[in-house]
Amino acid sequence: MSDIGRERRRRWVEQQLDRLPGLTPQQRRFLSVPLMENGWHLLVETVAPPAHPAVFAIGRTGVYALVFTDSVPDRARVRGIRESAEKYFRGLVLDRGQFVPHMLDVMFLMANAVKVEAHDPFLAVDESTFRDTLVNGDGRFSRQRARDLAAAVDAHLAGFEWLSSDDAPTAEAPVAEELFAATDLREGERDKALGRPCQDWMTFLDPEQLSLVTVNFNGPARFSGPAGTGKTVVALHRMAQLAKHHPGRMLFTSFVKTLPAYHQSGFARLAPHAAERTEFIGLHAWTARFLAHRGVAFHLDDRACEDAFARAWVKARDVLGHIDGTDCQYWKDELHRVIKGRGITTFKDENESRGYRSIKRTGREGVPLFTAQREAVWNLLFEPYQARLEQRGVDDFNDLIRKAVEELRASPLDDFEDYAMVVVDEVQDCTLLELQLVHQIAGGGPNAQLLLVGDGQQQVYAGGWTLSDAGIPIVGRGRVLRTNYRNRETVLNYAQRIEAANTVDDLDGGPGFVLRDSEAVLSGGRAVEKAVHRNAIEAELLEAITESGFAYSEIAVITHTPKEAARYRNALERAGFPVLPLVEYDGTQPDVIKVGSVRRGKGMDFGAVFHITESTDVPLSELTGGERDRAEILARQTLVALTRARDYIWVAYLHD
Repeated sequence: MSDIGRERRRRWVEQQLDRLPGLTPQQRRFLSVPLMENGWHLLVETVAPPAHPAVFAIGRTGVYALVFTDSVPDRARVRGIRESAEKYFRGLVLDRGQFVPHMLDVMFLMANAVKVEAHDPFLAVDESTFRDTLVNGDGRFSRQRARDLAAAVDAHLAGFEWLSSDDAPTAEAPVAEELFAATDLREGERDKALGRPCQDWMTFLDPEQLSLVTVNFNGPARFSGPAGTGKTVVALHRMAQLAKHHPGRMLFTSFVKTLPAYHQSGFARLAPHAAERTEFIGLHAWTARFLAHRGVAFHLDDRACEDAFARAWVKARDVLGHIDGTDCQYWKDELHRVIKGRGITTFKDENESRGYRSIKRTGREGVPLFTAQREAVWNLLFEPYQARLEQRGVDDFNDLIRKAVEELRASPLDDFEDYAMVVVDEVQDCTLLELQLVHQIAGGGPNAQLLLVGDGQQQVYAGGWTLSDAGIPIVGRGRVLRTNYRNRETVLNYAQRIEAANTVDDLDGGPGFVLRDSEAVLSGGRAVEKAVHRNAIEAELLEAITESGFAYSEIAVITHTPKEAARYRNALERAGFPVLPLVEYDGTQPDVIKVGSVRRGKGMDFGAVFHITESTDVPLSELTGGERDRAEILARQTLVALTRARDYIWVAYLHD
């Protein structure tokens, strides 16, 4: 903006503020700051204003309750200020979304700003820091979205004056609007980025979702529902709300090791001042760190574990390999997901439900094992495997989980270690032992502040359980989300065709609400399917990505196995495409194509997904035994891969 244009703007700002009675010179200087910037709106209380009028600022970085003060009030008064400010915005609806009140920030405007600690539920600025704090944060709204919100608030509030910098006189040169201070995106790309549906969840939620953000649970709770219904979004908002009302630490974890880092960047935008007291970490990494801190000995060695299994399998395969519909991987899953994953240590137990002989093999019913067969599994596979590990002084990950459970039961986290909330994402893929561990991390009792987030239809690992198996009481504290907010209609309709266990367990024995029953909010979208010869898939994939028209930053190539992912990643790199393994993706990397297995892409979302899978000639309903078990997992993996896409899916069915 030229000097002449800035002077014209300054005179206009002075005229607007002169119309407001009772403002001090310092207050006028503060309020002039947002009005000198493009796309900012002030709502100032004018009906019998007190010595410190209520003022709200709305712009691209969010919504702020501005409080003029000489000193920071005590914590009870701060809490009262926040509650009062949030009441003005409660129930405010824009389009079909409802504003999330806790996304409002309380900002103290002071002559000399105090230092703000990470646990403080407010911001503090003075005249030298106000502009940078207000204007240079992450973008939450487009310019039009901020104006629409200000108009909705103006219609909702009585006794307030609405001042908009959009009404300021235009300068002879247009002012460049910065939507993202830390990037060099062109303006059109910025608007497109903020216009995507994935951005609105930062400050607007469906009323159904918002009710779950604010509901009080007096013990462990569970959010379930099909892909795209916003389960994790609601969980992150619950964490953000707690962060602004409670000084305690929080933990977000998952069996899927890529998810915590991916969601950490989103939470940092929701609650930037709570980042220092919120941990986003994979469950195995947390466990190893905890055991090391407590001085509990362990020795992880993946190669030694693989060797132990291979040696046991050499002798076991002559018996187990002849059981119809099974293979080596089936029995590896039986060992790790059923026996050790459930913490089973005996074949026959006085409590029959805890010994392997009689245990209910949830999720493995396709291959019913008789007593003699279970004896063979125990004697020929499990015991030799365990003996080999003990002989070499080696632990596998199930051993680490078991040791952590035992340590926490003997000595729970103390006041310096414990968490005010523990959130577990994609919980359906945890083992029963891991479920018991997160319960212990949260306190282990009936009042533990544990939130389990997951969907049985998206389970991509073998085995299963119910929450009652783990001894976690959630009666009356289970909630199901039903509306799909992620996938455009065409994408959702295609994914709903996948025959993927359409009657699922609602994580505790009840019938689940599945993807086929959900409805899309977003119209449009595109789905392409092709039958591709196995030898031509690499060329077809490169051509499809080029013709899709999507930016590399929006694209993910999702496969069933890491080996397949490596193959297509190499093909893309040879062709000159910028590529990033999904295992390294944390949601912040710029213009690269993400490539990885479905297990690494769980919980994420992308504009366009390219998925390569096998042609299926026999319907799932016609399969039996181990073939059905394997086909169900494969179908669920395909469903998970496709529902990562917001706008576009390309599916290649391989044939020989």
